[in-house]
Amino acid sequence: MRATRTASIRLNVGDHKDNLLNSMDLYTTAYNYCCSVGFENKIKNGVLLHKATYSDTRPYLPSQLAISSRMLATESLKSVFTRMKKTGKQYRCPRSKRVSIRLDKNSYTLWLNKKEVSILTCNGRIRLDITFNKHFEEYLSWKYTSATLSYKKNKFFLRVQFEKDMEDIPSTGKYLGIDRGIKKLAVTSDNRFFLGGETRRVSQRYQRIRRKLQSAGTVSAKRHLRRVSGKEQRFKADVNHRISKEIISKLSPGDTIVLESLSGIRNKRMQKKLRTEVHTWNFYQLEQFLTYKALAKSIYIEYVDARYTSQRCSKCGNIKRSNRKSQSGFRCGKCGFKLNADLNAARNIVLKHLDAKGFLSEIRSSYPDRAEVNQPIVSEKLSSDTSLQACPVGS
Repeated sequence: MRATRTASIRLNVGDHKDNLLNSMDLYTTAYNYCCSVGFENKIKNGVLLHKATYSDTRPYLPSQLAISSRMLATESLKSVFTRMKKTGKQYRCPRSKRVSIRLDKNSYTLWLNKKEVSILTCNGRIRLDITFNKHFEEYLSWKYTSATLSYKKNKFFLRVQFEKDMEDIPSTGKYLGIDRGIKKLAVTSDNRFFLGGETRRVSQRYQRIRRKLQSAGTVSAKRHLRRVSGKEQRFKADVNHRISKEIISKLSPGDTIVLESLSGIRNKRMQKKLRTEVHTWNFYQLEQFLTYKALAKSIYIEYVDARYTSQRCSKCGNIKRSNRKSQSGFRCGKCGFKLNADLNAARNIVLKHLDAKGFLSEIRSSYPDRAEVNQPIVSEKLSSDTSLQACPVGS
């Protein structure tokens, strides 16, 4: 099991600011050129794009940065061509005003213990001092891999990715299902609720502020927009960090977290008000935070199909849309089982994962009412220490 972290480190550039900005501008020129060549000639293969562009970008970029800009352009082109093929729509050629520089082991060297970094630029390598807080001292023993040099609000940052091989721990057989939502950001199958009312209020307040300032269009309005820029995202990130930290703190190494696969949820047709809430919903960020915190503690992450988890009865397995009486109410039309709808969905997430693994013999012993539902052709036995305490049955 390999854990990864991305640390944002501020650079003290001193007199090298102009050199770094010039390198970023030339890197962006190379990126835009590679994108235009690949888009016009429908090239998404990295080798073919390299042959078509390297001789033109090499005169003003070091070899490693010329290759890096072409690789970044290849990824952008593949993304655009994939969307064009999937949707049948036409898209513009990828283009950036100032793209961040992607660095690899040949274009930068990091010394965390000395708080220094060496970066390749268009005028050769430069050595800079770095600033980071005590939290990053834990990465002194980790291996650094790629990095991204970015420029934001007159400051340079180096986003470094660290890796560390973690010890593989056998599964304990304990599963925790997590249902993610908008009104309740997360509900776990062990009866923990993380409400999203405050997050929605903050998000709606910033939406109103941005709407008024953008409609005004004055100089002071634009200055105000810059001042509030990023505040909502930082608030949501803090909430997701606290939720993921609390969830992980209750688990032990070898436990398993089961999540719904929510990919493609933003592509569904929905009303404008709901569409706005869904598009500002940071469910993927919460998933990322859970994932990296879980890996650091040797906790496993599994995914299940999200379909019918809110309509299925976690007691008898009956699936019917009318079972979901309201946003928070669930009542099975077959067995009469009542439970909070999100908690019922969280338990179904665990049961669906166990169904997929063929562990129904243990489900039958703990859930006798489910014995006649989804009978498998072949069933498998769990280890003797398997625990379903993470998804207890309510009454």
